[in-house]
Amino acid sequence: MRFEYVAQAVLVLIGVIHSVPGIVACAPGRAVAVYGTGLGNHDQELLLRHRALLLAAVGIGLVVGAFAAPIRVAAFVAAAISMTSFVALAFTVGFRELNGKAKRVAWVDVVALIALAFSALAFI
Repeated sequence: MRFEYVAQAVLVLIGVIHSVPGIVACAPGRAVAVYGTGLGNHDQELLLRHRALLLAAVGIGLVVGAFAAPIRVAAFVAAAISMTSFVALAFTVGFRELNGKAKRVAWVDVVALIALAFSALAFI
């Protein structure tokens, strides 16, 4: 039972990490602080704000899923797809050429994926 509490706390933490970029959806100028990149044009702003909303939705799903078993699997899957795809794309486009903030996001996702896997095991 104790492992379940730790797993819930980890899910909440990963959910909060996923929700932080949601700030960009409401304040697009914060993209520089979050990602280390500016909004070059309206198209990029749209894409970054949309990404921010999707990440926030996954984050909220993880927080709710930590306490609501019926949606937990969906939250796990959504988070795993989100983080794995970002890491894979980071290496596809050239990890070494990314700025420091983008690299940090990728490494945070790697650590969060490992934590997500251990959390999943706790609920089995």
